[in-house]
Amino acid sequence: MCGFAGILSFHAEAGRPRFATAVRRMTDLLRRRGPDGQGFYLSPDGRLRLGFRRLAVLDPTPAGHQPMISGDRGSVLVFNGEIYNHLELRHALEQHGVRFRSRSDTEVLLEALGRWDVAAISKLNGMFAFAWYDLSRRRLVLARDHAGVKPLYYGREPGGQGLVFASQYNVLSQSPWGPLGGVRAEVLGLYLRLHHIPPPYGLLANTWQVEPGQYLTIAANGTVEKKYWWRLPADPEVSLRGGEAVEAVAAALDNAIRRQRIADVPLGVFLSGGVDSPLVAAVTRRQTGPELKAFTIGNPGWAQDETAAARRFSRLLEVDWRWRDAGGAEALADVQEVMAAQHEPLGDFSMLPALQVCRLARVEVTVELSGDGGDELFFGYERSASLLRHARVFRHAPALRRALYYAGRLGLGPPKSEAITAPTPGHFYFGVNCRLGEADLARIAPGLPGPPADFDLYASGDRHDPGELAHYSRHVEFYGQLQRGLKKLDLASMHHSLEVRVPLLDREVIETSLRCDPIENLRQGGRKAILRELLARHVPAAEIPRAKRGFAVPLGDWLRGPLRPVVEDTLFDRDLWPVGVFDRAALRRYWDDHRSGRRDCKWGIWTLLALQWWARRPDTRGAAAEDRHPTEPFTSASPA
Repeated sequence: MCGFAGILSFHAEAGRPRFATAVRRMTDLLRRRGPDGQGFYLSPDGRLRLGFRRLAVLDPTPAGHQPMISGDRGSVLVFNGEIYNHLELRHALEQHGVRFRSRSDTEVLLEALGRWDVAAISKLNGMFAFAWYDLSRRRLVLARDHAGVKPLYYGREPGGQGLVFASQYNVLSQSPWGPLGGVRAEVLGLYLRLHHIPPPYGLLANTWQVEPGQYLTIAANGTVEKKYWWRLPADPEVSLRGGEAVEAVAAALDNAIRRQRIADVPLGVFLSGGVDSPLVAAVTRRQTGPELKAFTIGNPGWAQDETAAARRFSRLLEVDWRWRDAGGAEALADVQEVMAAQHEPLGDFSMLPALQVCRLARVEVTVELSGDGGDELFFGYERSASLLRHARVFRHAPALRRALYYAGRLGLGPPKSEAITAPTPGHFYFGVNCRLGEADLARIAPGLPGPPADFDLYASGDRHDPGELAHYSRHVEFYGQLQRGLKKLDLASMHHSLEVRVPLLDREVIETSLRCDPIENLRQGGRKAILRELLARHVPAAEIPRAKRGFAVPLGDWLRGPLRPVVEDTLFDRDLWPVGVFDRAALRRYWDDHRSGRRDCKWGIWTLLALQWWARRPDTRGAAAEDRHPTEPFTSASPA
């Protein structure tokens, strides 16, 4: 697990001193991602500079150092993440005559790319982002793993001089060509609605994210070609039901954890009071032993506190449990850490407990296994379950569906989910994911445009077949909610130099889940039935909660209490960024509604706070400072 940054000059000017200075600044911003060492590289053709920070997990010897040059010196690689099937790939490459100099998966990836070119990417099972430069063809490849566990950002100099890329968004602001562009109004609006910026967008013009399962090929003349090497299939072939489905998922998860346990440093697990992380902990414990360390963050006195349930799981699973209570008294100090950790705006307030549990774990381990991904793949959210239970109702006209819903509320018919009142399933999903509603947004940021024209994540049409709607639901969760959660996980873990792996997002587990009949997960009116049945093999079924609580803190109360001065200072005692966007009087009324308890506006308030904290970071100044765009805060995007 590491961090990298680079500059590709289309005019062979990377050898100039200002490029060396820029790459060193960029790399220094990645020091928390890689505290164990650093490295730099300048290509012989003067087109490419690379910087790298290392967190040594596999082969911590100098043989695993990056940037890594291939044995034939024909290409160079910087790589963030882990290739879990690197031993199998190593064996295959050795059959082709490759002789390795290290035990690192980095060298395996480098030689695989040299042997199979970009076709090697589809052979990978791992979490990764990498930049690979082929010197003979003067071609740069940027690629990201299938699920988007590891981030990768890039920006283009507006005049066409070159490209910058990095593991963190703030690093792009250190471009040797200066600021890449002003804020994109439509992406700002998307952020305020969804409280994160989904791929492929960047908040600033001429910046983007590489998408999950995507690779970019940048030619010598600056042409960028984008291709997907993996996508969640829209209509997977369902072949597993009943006990066969459960056994297939059990085998896939067992294989995934066996692969992902490999490390040359101490490894632990997160442990909540839910289903996913206890299941990962249970399988890991069975493969290891009682020395396995598990970590939990609690909020005593709060209804959603999971400490008691996590304690019971730790005893039943016989793991070496560590926990820490985090309450409102520490909220102010933890907010300072949120400010430091968020290298791009992220309005997900579960960032607070994520940072806390990563800090707790890093004291004793370097690698953690997490339960992320279970809800998205196995239908763990109530919104998915309620939508699928009423799939057939979407055959009816919207007026009739609304009548059926209100009849149920009045006791004049069977109760129905509010989901059926939406014009389409896509409208429903967009609505439940918008935490700052359209009416509030129109008042607080009048004139802000709608989402980008090509933003089609929630496009659904008139779907009402249960199977088709299930696949759509999983697609939306995978490329929507999951991406926000993975971004939070990466920011929180890398802030504490902790590598977090996600076995439920292993390619084998994902592909097995796609073969399972989605309805298997909704047996007896529940959710995630397959994962619950697997967990019941390790703990009594009565200990497994039916309701999902979520990984959060009592933020609404904290904002009214210990964090109130932070809100006042951030939103009302200083100028807001971008200049001229927000109506301060409307924002004051919105805040007063929350402060007085008339409404719960915590999501919107936190989203606005996160934006301002990011804009005021010293390392963001080159890109977002008001004095660079005093009269023209918005600029349109240019094509990648």
